[in-house]
Amino acid sequence: MVSLAAQAALAANVQVIRVLRLVGARAAYIVGAFVRRLALRSLIGGGCGAALGIGALLVFPNQASAQSFMVGLSFSGLEWLLPLIIPVMIAFVSFQVTKAAAFRTLRGMP
Repeated sequence: MVSLAAQAALAANVQVIRVLRLVGARAAYIVGAFVRRLALRSLIGGGCGAALGIGALLVFPNQASAQSFMVGLSFSGLEWLLPLIIPVMIAFVSFQVTKAAAFRTLRGMP
C-alpha cells in the first residue's frame, strides 16, 4: 500500500520533478521530500490505530464472569508499552519502502 502511495505521489508530481531535475536537484533530494511526508503520515496513522487498539483493549472485561466472553485480553505492567512500538515500526517500514519505490520510479523517468 505504501509503495502504491509513493508511486501515485510521484506520478502526480511529474512536472515538479522534471523542473527540479532541470535546476539540478539530485534524486536523493527529490526522494527525501516524498519519503518524509509519507513516513510522517504512516507514523500518524499507526499512532491512531494503536490508540484505537488500546482503547478497545480497555473496554474488554478483566474479570471472568458468567456473562462475558473474551476475558483476559489485556496487557499488564510494562506490556502496555508494546503497542507504542507499532507506530515506530510502521514508520520505519514505510520509510524504507517509500525510498525504494521512489528511487525505482525516478530511475524510470526521463
